[in-house]
Amino acid sequence: MLSGLTRAVLAAFAEKTIEEIRSRIPNVSGTMSASLGYRIEGLTLTIFSSEKYFTVLETGRKPGKRPPLDVIEEWVKQKPIISDISTRSLAFLIARKIGEEGSLLHRQGGKSGVISKSINAQSIKENLTDVLDGKLRRAVINEFVKRGTS
Repeated sequence: MLSGLTRAVLAAFAEKTIEEIRSRIPNVSGTMSASLGYRIEGLTLTIFSSEKYFTVLETGRKPGKRPPLDVIEEWVKQKPIISDISTRSLAFLIARKIGEEGSLLHRQGGKSGVISKSINAQSIKENLTDVLDGKLRRAVINEFVKRGTS
């Protein structure tokens, strides 16, 4: 079972990490950003998205199946795109191209940084391990000081 201090440090880390990720998400509709959350169960912290395609923001989409047309159409509507063809037709062409070749990000090797700039060994050390270490040290010292003066 986690102490209240450890749970508070984990929650602060999760909230900070989620805010960093949100700041890197291209804000088209806000749905992806709103889908982020975290949970602490036992000794495990999980940062998650309820959106199925969240990791595509980091790695891009590989070729194969076409992405959902409705999602691409919504994206087209949010962008200032001027075209002679309908939004639906443009979305179809984009989805077909992604299905055949993968997204540009995937073709360039992925790693947009949306996730990896916030969840990595250095970030975990600086924003979780070091913070937890410092707070636990202070709590232990304060406990010994209290007991020594009683």
